[in-house]
Amino acid sequence: MPCCNTSGGYLQAPIEEVLENAHRSLARGIQEVKLKVGQPDMAADLNRVEALRKHLGDATPIMVDANRQWDRPNALRFGRRVEALNLKWIEEPLDAYDAEGYAALAAAIDTPIATGEMLSSVREHCELINQGSVDIIQPDAPRIGGITPFLRLVELADQAGLGMAPHFVMEIHIHLAACYPREPWVEHFEWLEPLFNERLKISDGRIAAPDRPGRGLSPSEKMRQWTMETISIE
Repeated sequence: MPCCNTSGGYLQAPIEEVLENAHRSLARGIQEVKLKVGQPDMAADLNRVEALRKHLGDATPIMVDANRQWDRPNALRFGRRVEALNLKWIEEPLDAYDAEGYAALAAAIDTPIATGEMLSSVREHCELINQGSVDIIQPDAPRIGGITPFLRLVELADQAGLGMAPHFVMEIHIHLAACYPREPWVEHFEWLEPLFNERLKISDGRIAAPDRPGRGLSPSEKMRQWTMETISIE
C-alpha cells in the first residue's frame, strides 16, 4: 500500500529540518510527505508548504495536517491559497465534529479533504459520509472500538467511493487497510520502530503487510524498558 511519512514535518521543526527529513524519507523509499500546519500566523504555514513543494518538485505528493486549528473562514482561506500547490489532501482543517463545515469546505475547494481520526464511533463517521464532508476518511481502529467496527466502516466508506488513510498505529492499520477494496494509504512513524524486533518493508513508495503470524511484529526489549507500569485485571 502507498505510505506517507508523518514524523518529519512537525510544527516545531525548522523548515531546514523539514526539508532534510523529507529527503531522508524519499531515500528510504517513502514517496509521500506530510507537513503539519495550523500556526497562529497562516503566512508562516503557507511559506513552509511552498518551500517544501519547491524543494521536492511537483511530482512528490504532499499532504498537510492542521489538527483542527482553524475556523471555517480560515480553513477556506488556506484551502484557496494552496490550490496551485496540488496537495494530496488537507487534513483536519476544522473541528472534528463539524460535519456541516467540512461539507461546505469540500464543496468550495478542489483539494481533497481528509478527517475522522478523532471520532470514536462508526456512527460519527457516517455523519461525515452522509453529508459529503470528506474525500479521504481516516478512522482510528482503537478509537472506534477495534477491528469489527473498523471493518463495518470499510464497507460504508467503499460504498461512498471514499479514499481511506487510517490514523496512526501503523502496526495494526497496515493489516486493516489491506482489507479496503480501494487502494488506501498507511502512515509511517519511524519513532515507533524501536518498539518491535522486526521492521516493516518499504520500497518504491509502498509499505508491505507482514506475512508472519498475528500482526507480524514482536515486542522488543526496548518496549519492555520503556514500559512504565503494567496492570493485570482478573
